[in-house]
Amino acid sequence: MKIDIAASASSALSTSPLHAVESAFLTLCADDAPLAFPASFLLTAAPAGRDEVTVTELRKTLLSKSTPMAARDTVWAELVRRSREMAGAWTVVAVAMAMPALKTIAASFARSFDGPVEDLDGEVVTAFLDHLATIDISRPGILPRLRWAAFRAAERTVASEIDFVRHASAFQSEPPRMPFGHEDLVLVRAEREGVLSAADADLIGMTRLEGVGLAEAAEMLGVTPNAVKIRRQRAEARLVAWLQGRPVPSKSALVQSRGRA
Repeated sequence: MKIDIAASASSALSTSPLHAVESAFLTLCADDAPLAFPASFLLTAAPAGRDEVTVTELRKTLLSKSTPMAARDTVWAELVRRSREMAGAWTVVAVAMAMPALKTIAASFARSFDGPVEDLDGEVVTAFLDHLATIDISRPGILPRLRWAAFRAAERTVASEIDFVRHASAFQSEPPRMPFGHEDLVLVRAEREGVLSAADADLIGMTRLEGVGLAEAAEMLGVTPNAVKIRRQRAEARLVAWLQGRPVPSKSALVQSRGRA
């Protein structure tokens, strides 16, 4: 079945690309012959005696905390493959599977965004689709990496808007209207000022703001959960010092400090 996302958007209550994709997905689910997915890709999470599951059932299973990460990655690898090779409906399905996370990202940054929310939603969807076309599906943590690409896009969009408002305010002698203390934007500023590396800002954002567990982050990075924990602790020590106006300890100083502990 071929789905026209643009057409779906025109009939939706909002012109938001996120709502357009969700509308297109619901159309797939409401069809007389709803789109199905091989149950075998769910591994141990597959329903007994079933060869296929509907895409609605698939999303519910992927959202369940009881579904093992191995099953999630197996499903996501196949979804990415189908999106690349078949496009159309399977691209809609891939975005829809991540919809709860994408909506959360967009809503979180909307509080600090002064432009049309549709623009912010569009950046989130575009980043997700761009990463969908290039992501390495042989590595674990496919969805968290896709989600993080969308998160970073929203972060960049809001940061650019804040810069624009800041510069405009300088000419108009008015204070910026946007809140600069938002947790996501603190990470952007810290990265810009060299307090955190991009990788460390990503790690803190993923595990503190996006709900990615240390074990999940470790699988994505190819290291142990303890190594991820130590790396985050060092990055957060630098971030806290910077926020409190104290001298920011160097990475080597933090390593030596841990060695003496």
